[in-house]
Amino acid sequence: MTIASLAVEDGPQLQAGARSACYHWFARAFSFPDQELRAAIASGEAEAAWSGAAQNLPFELPEAPGAGADADGLEEGYVSVFEVGPGKPFCPLYEGSHRSGRMKLMEDVVRFYEHFGLRAAPEDQPDHICAELDFMHYLSFKEAAALAHGDSAADLKRAQRDFLDRHLCQWLPRFLTRLEASDRAPDFYRRLSVRVVEFCRRDLAWLKEM
Repeated sequence: MTIASLAVEDGPQLQAGARSACYHWFARAFSFPDQELRAAIASGEAEAAWSGAAQNLPFELPEAPGAGADADGLEEGYVSVFEVGPGKPFCPLYEGSHRSGRMKLMEDVVRFYEHFGLRAAPEDQPDHICAELDFMHYLSFKEAAALAHGDSAADLKRAQRDFLDRHLCQWLPRFLTRLEASDRAPDFYRRLSVRVVEFCRRDLAWLKEM
């Protein structure tokens, strides 16, 4: 299996690579549905990419709840549910919009990023769902690389566990509850949100066992 420019072998390397690929897939799926993404969803390419990444996970997942969703109305639904609304979007894609104390939450997220030499782009908010999922993609990629070179990945695993425990697993269930209350959310995003909540929950449980 090849993740970016890294070739990984069986065992823990392959598991870390699969987890990294899944987080990358989630981040792309929650990004604005441009023409390329809509085409990938409509053709089944996106679902095939998920299936390919998920087959080497170190934990079981239920039957994919995102399967079968189509790309109809994605752009309009994304804007109306996630980006605009009377006063604020109905279901924002930001952690701080679903938990109290956004500034403190953002400071904690930024500390995680900076500890690993990362910084959000000036136009991006560090607590956006895509930024946080990409961070998990990055950490698990670094884990796979460390294992491929025979180095310890304990600190990287600990960081992933802590970030999930303190951030994604705290707010994504609230995000899902809010999204499910919308009558404008495309089915794709409903199923995607169920999938990401369950994935993060099971990944955290696995990391704690490790």
